[in-house]
Amino acid sequence: MPPALNDSALSYLLAASGIELTDAQKADLTSIHDLLAEMKARVRQPRGRMAEPAHTFGFTAEDLG
Repeated sequence: MPPALNDSALSYLLAASGIELTDAQKADLTSIHDLLAEMKARVRQPRGRMAEPAHTFGFTAEDLG
């Protein structure tokens, strides 16, 4: 699990990227940091082609005939 995002780390990252946020936006970002880390861990797993169902087609002979 990555370390928690504290105020000084967030300030550094924002300054380095040139992004300016309001205090409310910073609070929102800090509150979802752990959830984003969990999502990144799930996304970076090997998956089969059915993980992207919009990119697969299941035509039958009747569909093509």
